[in-house]
Amino acid sequence: MMLLNTSLLRERFTITEKDDSHKPIEAFGNRILLPLHSKNGEITERIVVRAHSMHMALYMASEITKTFFKTGPVMHSMTSEKWKAMWYDVSGDFERPHNENTWISVYHKGRPIYQDGKHHPFLDIIEQCDIKNRDEYDRAIPMAVEIFKQAGRDIEIDYDVNIAAVIGITEHKTRCGLILRSPNRTTTFNFSMQNNIDKNIEPMPHHGIELSATYLEAIQLSTSTHFIKDKISKNNLRETSQDAQYAKVSYTRIGRLNNVIDSFETMYDIRYRPEKPDFKNIIRGVDA
Repeated sequence: MMLLNTSLLRERFTITEKDDSHKPIEAFGNRILLPLHSKNGEITERIVVRAHSMHMALYMASEITKTFFKTGPVMHSMTSEKWKAMWYDVSGDFERPHNENTWISVYHKGRPIYQDGKHHPFLDIIEQCDIKNRDEYDRAIPMAVEIFKQAGRDIEIDYDVNIAAVIGITEHKTRCGLILRSPNRTTTFNFSMQNNIDKNIEPMPHHGIELSATYLEAIQLSTSTHFIKDKISKNNLRETSQDAQYAKVSYTRIGRLNNVIDSFETMYDIRYRPEKPDFKNIIRGVDA
């Protein structure tokens, strides 16, 4: 039985008001829909997570999935204090201390149930339109245009989207396909996670999402570290600069993320296709 089948989307909305001299407005974000189904098929719940970064959207999605399969429907067990604690737990170790622009927004039935940080309010409108269209997401944008028209504003919306991750979770196996954005190319890789016969431990439904988040964060930090080191080598950036200091803490963070990946690989049978990313090569700008 499929417990979760979803995709992480990287989105950009460009909103242009017709016959207006103002510059177009852009709304960015990453979105993952969690249509959660209990193992007996009796309970379903629909949660949407939007975030500033791909990996934080997945980390939050992982915690929500964990809560669902551990305690039941999320909306029955979560309070505003628990939502805040969940977000501060997943973002406090590295993201919030080093990224002042980070934000999160969680929705249920089109309405925000937890938000932190600054995101574009247009994203809230899109979620409201999605629910009114009975979850047919591709129809949300035309509905948003109509809503603005009824308010006396004639707008156009250009929608640019890329799939950053595809995740399929059954009771015994998880399959994930992830985008790999390195300094020289953009490609993809896949992994599957299942029971390690020697240890006889089944992966929890949220573990594949967490591992996906770990990879996307490590790839992003490795790529940004590469560009910072390249600027330093070309004397375009001082080693005492704020960016250079960020590269140093990122390098340490990448090491910790590698340890998390190693722990998953020790616990479960994880197979990659083609090979898994080499973060040191990404930092060096080597594709192999």
